[in-house]
Amino acid sequence: MKAKHIHDHRGPHNEPQGRPGGGTRNIRSVRLHALAGIVIAPLAWVTQMGLTEALAAQSCFPHDHPLHAPALPRLAAAILAINVVCLMLGCLGGYLGWRNLLLLRRERKRQTGREESGELSWTVAYVGALSSTLFLFALVTTDIAVLIVSPCGRW
Repeated sequence: MKAKHIHDHRGPHNEPQGRPGGGTRNIRSVRLHALAGIVIAPLAWVTQMGLTEALAAQSCFPHDHPLHAPALPRLAAAILAINVVCLMLGCLGGYLGWRNLLLLRRERKRQTGREESGELSWTVAYVGALSSTLFLFALVTTDIAVLIVSPCGRW
């Protein structure tokens, strides 16, 4: 009699990872993507606002005296570089947030035959997708404002 080989496919922390061809996703991956969807885009926006405002303030208003031109010669390039990096991070957060939401919806629909679920993971994924979209919009509008308004000019 031949022995049957049972494959459990457990991860490094003894958590089920699912079958090689599909099945349930690794719970750590789901949590990480949900966290990334909630956190990355808002942090990118806060970073963008904090760094660019600090650079502009120090370069255009040293010692509370306004200047007509920035004291840093490459202020516009520095602000543009910060904005591009933060926008890319915001796009990554938005992608991960929406990807996680769509994967959870597809998996839930496959398991139960319906889209709706009252589980915490669904709610967290939904909040992540919406918040990343909101902050991605904030990143884009801030980038547009930077292109229109001079850092040393009056509002």
